Amino acid sequence: MYRSRFCPALILGVGLVFLSPAAVGDLMIGSQAVTAEGGGRADGDALARGRSALRLKNFEQAEKEFSEAYRQNPSSVEAMLGMAAVSHVQGKAKLARDWMSSAVAMAPGQPAVLQAQARLLVEQGLPAAAEESYRAAIASRPDNIQLKIDLATLYAESLKKPGQAVSLLREVLRQRPDLVDASYQLGLALSMEGRTEEAGRVLDDALRREPGNPRVLHARALMHLKQGQNDRALELLDKALAQRKDFPAAMMARGDALQALGRSEQALDAYRRAIPMAPSSALPHALLAQTLQRLKRYGEAEKAYREALRLEPDNLRVVNNLAVLLASQKSALDEALSLARRAVEKEPGRGTYFDTLGLVLLARGDAGGARQAFERALSMEPANAEFRQHLSQAGAPSAGGGAVAVAPIKASAPTPPAPAPSVPAAAQAASKPVAPAADDALRVVATRLEAWRVAWESKDANRYLAFYASSFVPADKRARGAWEADRRSKLDKKGDIRVQVNTPAIKAVGETVSVTFEQRYQSGNYSDAARKQLEWVREAGEWKIRREQQI
Repeated sequence: MYRSRFCPALILGVGLVFLSPAAVGDLMIGSQAVTAEGGGRADGDALARGRSALRLKNFEQAEKEFSEAYRQNPSSVEAMLGMAAVSHVQGKAKLARDWMSSAVAMAPGQPAVLQAQARLLVEQGLPAAAEESYRAAIASRPDNIQLKIDLATLYAESLKKPGQAVSLLREVLRQRPDLVDASYQLGLALSMEGRTEEAGRVLDDALRREPGNPRVLHARALMHLKQGQNDRALELLDKALAQRKDFPAAMMARGDALQALGRSEQALDAYRRAIPMAPSSALPHALLAQTLQRLKRYGEAEKAYREALRLEPDNLRVVNNLAVLLASQKSALDEALSLARRAVEKEPGRGTYFDTLGLVLLARGDAGGARQAFERALSMEPANAEFRQHLSQAGAPSAGGGAVAVAPIKASAPTPPAPAPSVPAAAQAASKPVAPAADDALRVVATRLEAWRVAWESKDANRYLAFYASSFVPADKRARGAWEADRRSKLDKKGDIRVQVNTPAIKAVGETVSVTFEQRYQSGNYSDAARKQLEWVREAGEWKIRREQQI
C-alpha cells in the first residue's frame, strides 16, 4: 500500500560521471590539458609536487605546493586549477569556485579551463552555471566532440532536458557515427524521453560495435528492467560486472533485477556488495533498507536507513523513508515527527512528504492533523490513490482517543519522486496550511527578488541599494557606508553585467522570508557562480534585504 520513495539504482551511474572530489582534482590537474607549464619554469617543480600530492590524496601537502607555485608565478593557470581542486576536496566550495574563476579570467576562452570549471560546477550542484561554461568551451572549440558529449550528458542527467541532449548527440554522431560513447548517451536520452524502442535499437547497435562495453551493457539492462524483462536484464548485468568488477550502479541494478525475480535474499547480497564499491553513497544502504523492510526485518532496515542518513544527512528521501518506518512500528514517534517535518519544510512542493507527515501524525493519534496533511498531499497529486486511501484511514479518531492504527507499509519497487516546482511554496507547519498572509508575503518577495536582480543587472545603483534594509549588515562586517561605496564603484565600471537567479526556494521563517538560490554573475571575462541566501524583512511597509550571504 505505501511505497518507499527513494531514487532507484536504475537511473544512477549511467550518464554524467559525478566524480569523487579527489578524482575531480586528478582530472583537473593530472590531465595537464591547459598549457604545458613547468619544464624549467620557476614554478614547475612545485606544480609537479602538487599534482603528485593530489593524486596521493595528501591534500595538505598539495595545497602547500600549489600555493607556492602561485606565489612564484601569480599568472599560473595550473596553480589556480590546483588550488581549486584542493579547495574542493577540502569542502571549501566557494573558495574552489573563486580559484576556478581566476583561472578562467587568466585563460579566457581556453576550452580545457572552461571544461574544468563546468565539471566543478556540476560537482557542486550548479548545473545551470555548468551549462554556460560548457557552451563557452564549445564556442571556443566547436570541433571538440567530448565537450558536446559532456554537455549532452548534463542536459539529460542534471538539467532534465533529454530533448536537447538528443539533438546534440545526433549532431555528434553525424560527425562520428562510429562513436560508441555518443550512441550510449543517445540511448539514455531517448529512454528518458519515453522513446523506448528507439533507445533499445541505438543501444543494441552500440553493443554490436563493442559487445563487452560495461556501460552499454548496464544501460541496456536497465531498459530490459523497465520492460519487465528481468532475466535478460540480469544476464546483461552479469556480463557488465564480469568486465568491470567495481561497478556499483550495475551491482545495485543487479539487486533490483533479483528483487523483481522474487530472489530477495540474493538482492540483499547484491546491495551489500555495492556498499564497498560506493563507500560514500547512501543509495546502496537505502536500497538494502527497502528490501529488509519488505521482508519485515524492521530492525535491520532501520539500521540501514540510519547508516544512509549518516552518509548523507540532507538526503530527504532517506529522511522520509526512515520516518515512515518508525511510524509503521510506532517507535521513536517524536523523532519520526521531526524527520517528517524536516522533509516538508525543506521541500514543501512534494506531496509524498506531506503524506508521510500524515502517517506519522496518524500513528501519534492526531487524526485531525493527519487529515490536513493527507489533504495537502492530495491537493498536489489529486489522482494518487494511495494518498486517498490514507485520508480515509484518518476519517475519525479511534474510540477513547487512542492512536489510529497505521496500515503496514507495503514497499513496492522504488520510483523517482515528482520534480519539485522551481519556486516552492513556503514551508508548512506540521499540520497547518500556510496562512493567506504568508502566501501573500511569498508572492511579494518573489516579485521583489526579480526587481532586485533587474536593478543590479541594469547597474541602477540607487534602485539596487534601495532594496537593502536600514538594519542590513554586510557579510564581511564592513561599515554600511564603505560597503555601499564599493557597490557603487563596481556598478559604475564600464561594461555590461549579467545576473541570473536560478531555482529560488522561498519560505517564511517567523516574521522574515528566506530566499535561497543559485546565482550566476558575468561581467566581461569574469564569471562567478554561487549559492546565495537573502533574508527579507518588512520595513516601512516594504520587503527589504536584512541579510545576504553565500552558502
